[in-house]
Amino acid sequence: MSSRKDKRSPGGKKQAEEQRENILQAVVLADSFQKRFRPFTLETPRCLLPLANTPMIEYTLEFLALSGVQDVFIFASSHAEKVEEYIRSSRWAKKSSPFKNCRIILSPASASVGDAMRELDSKQLITTDFLMVHGDFISNLPLGDILDVHRKRRTADKNAIMTMILKESTSGFRAKAKNEKGVFLIDPTTNRCVYYDEIAPYGRGGALVPRELFKDHSELQIRNDLSDCYLDICSPDVPALFTENFDYQHIRRHFLHGILTDYDLYGKTVHTHIIKGYYLARVRSLRAYDGVSGDLMEQLAYPVVPDSNFLDDQSYGSAMGSRYIGEGAFLERSATIRPLTVIGTDTSVGEGSVVGISTIGRNCEIGSGVVVDGSYIWDDVAIGDGCRIHSSVIANGVKLGKGCIIERGALISYNVNIPDGTTVKAGSRITAYKRKSDTESDSDKEDKDDSLGGHEYEDSESEEDDEVIISKMDNLGFRDEDLVNDSESSISTISDDDEDSDDELTPEDKKPRRRSDSVATAASEDNAEADAWHKEAAVSLLTAMEGDHPVEVASLELNGLRMTANASWHQVRKAAVSALHNRIEQVVATQSKGLPKATNEVFTHWELLVKRMVFDRADQSDFLLLVQKDCVERNNGGSLLLNVTQRVFELDIIEEEAINTWWADEKSSTDAGGMRKVRQATEAFVKWLAEAEEESSEEEDEGDDDDE
Repeated sequence: MSSRKDKRSPGGKKQAEEQRENILQAVVLADSFQKRFRPFTLETPRCLLPLANTPMIEYTLEFLALSGVQDVFIFASSHAEKVEEYIRSSRWAKKSSPFKNCRIILSPASASVGDAMRELDSKQLITTDFLMVHGDFISNLPLGDILDVHRKRRTADKNAIMTMILKESTSGFRAKAKNEKGVFLIDPTTNRCVYYDEIAPYGRGGALVPRELFKDHSELQIRNDLSDCYLDICSPDVPALFTENFDYQHIRRHFLHGILTDYDLYGKTVHTHIIKGYYLARVRSLRAYDGVSGDLMEQLAYPVVPDSNFLDDQSYGSAMGSRYIGEGAFLERSATIRPLTVIGTDTSVGEGSVVGISTIGRNCEIGSGVVVDGSYIWDDVAIGDGCRIHSSVIANGVKLGKGCIIERGALISYNVNIPDGTTVKAGSRITAYKRKSDTESDSDKEDKDDSLGGHEYEDSESEEDDEVIISKMDNLGFRDEDLVNDSESSISTISDDDEDSDDELTPEDKKPRRRSDSVATAASEDNAEADAWHKEAAVSLLTAMEGDHPVEVASLELNGLRMTANASWHQVRKAAVSALHNRIEQVVATQSKGLPKATNEVFTHWELLVKRMVFDRADQSDFLLLVQKDCVERNNGGSLLLNVTQRVFELDIIEEEAINTWWADEKSSTDAGGMRKVRQATEAFVKWLAEAEEESSEEEDEGDDDDE
């Protein structure tokens, strides 16, 4: 007996190991370790915030269930007890759950992905390859084939420790993160990533890639066109390597960069799997929240749509125009529900109210004559008669009195009461919670403010990553006058701390931005995210110019980039100026043409593209100011500015009045940064325009006298 048992033991052990290796585990990072959703995340973890009336983590867990995951470890840090309470009462904890195990790991002290990985390694919970994903991830991607490729690679080489799933960026999805600036150096023959850094790979300066990499690889591709949702298939080596390196905090910036840079030390390889055609997104900012919400309503992530009814108490039906109405919702006959709108269960909408491109939660009461456009109203909100809400987020339990105006970008957190007739200014963040002390600025522990209303939320630390909610009305051509016939209505765009800050704005300057200025809140020109987008757009347009692409095609591509990142028209003009100037310099250098002739050739060919990004005289002046700023950085800047100014005037791209406005602008005439110096050569042309205008006026006056 003993000998037969001994003979079967090796085979049984091998079979057990194979069974264990076929079990797919997943680690869900419930915390983002960021503050972009404050003040809401002062009280609720980001993964439980509603997206199309469904907690974000539901989309993540549904994706894992469809991917065949059996063991799920939900790593919770901020508000860990709330995550645990939600999961334990959800369908994922029931016997009917598709998961064999769904375990919550509570670690309130963890402050980064690195901390989470080290905690997992110390508990020895990871026994096989696992998926690592964030709790704000949404996708319809089938993982079967990708997992097979990863497992075969691992069988052949145990040092292949990770496969990053990346998506080629397109203009089809608004959810692409504006701040994605990762650069991947990939061997296309093996899909191995040999270098990673978070820098802009094009433009002045370029990327510094170690020379030795080119000796070991016959072909390498530099990719900065990849959307990265941090969806990774990892081996158990990954948490262990985090433990070995306590300075690793970020999965890309520290771990990936470090492992690839120190390949000779670790001998570990990381591969990529680049996909097309499927939907992947992370709700990592308010901008992405808006974009993904729209994608879900437009069914771009099908079959992940609002009427999938993930929750037991959901019963949405869909109507033409992507209107999703929950069971028990009551709509007055005179109420208008515009396309791309979700109305939650047991919500009522009063007489004459108009709701468009918005999500309304459960058990909400919307009074009569209310306008809600491009906004997100969560559960149990009461909105008084005559309120107007534009591109804002209003959390559970908020009560708005009659006649309130909520301007763009306002964030009103839980249980705030707004008195009748109140105007909440654009970009305001109001919470009913008050911080205990400034020393707890990193903590989400707050004391409730017993007073009605609430107070403006201010963080003692810089929140450069915060983004205000954007308006989808501009993106979709849905204008305020379509919502309500009111000649005094206006739509104001909101600026935040990250906006263009070349000069400090006075109160008079902080006026509502015109529709042509931006389809979104512009980021600062000095912001790394805006800089990355600028270089991507400028390189894309310069490539089109070098390839002599049709103007229509290049215009569509540029507009696609603008829509994808919700960039402002100011940013578009800035990218176009950079590309046009670079093209002029190329023509001068490669075709032996003088600067005037090269300028004439380039602007004549791309005249239509430029005209499509300047809508009025203010935009024209802005274009010239951007031309001037760019010329400051160039060796022949003075001559280039003169030639461009002359040519855009001759082509009727820029009017004389706009030239005068630009010339008189303090930003143009300042001595700072070489602005006054670079325009010296153009001064004679501007004076000639003024003199010609005077002569023309005198001739007209003389003609009038003769007629008399």
